Amino acid sequence: MALNVLEMLKSTVGQIKGEDFSNVETSSPLELDSINRITLIAEMENVFDISISDQDLEPDTFHSIDSLNTFVSGVMKCE
Repeated sequence: MALNVLEMLKSTVGQIKGEDFSNVETSSPLELDSINRITLIAEMENVFDISISDQDLEPDTFHSIDSLNTFVSGVMKCE
């Protein structure tokens, strides 16, 4: 499942940023602006069928695909 989450995150972030993330290092900084972050939160909730509360979000969550993967995987385990 972890690989699927990574691939889905790459696809989702790529769509939001309008870039190809298929070969991007998962530890590379994403450099998302505030609109990208809000859009990404909504898309992650939709794609992964999870609920994300404001209290769960830390700025470091949006640093990289790796940090997003850790966050999403943790939320999925709790639900």
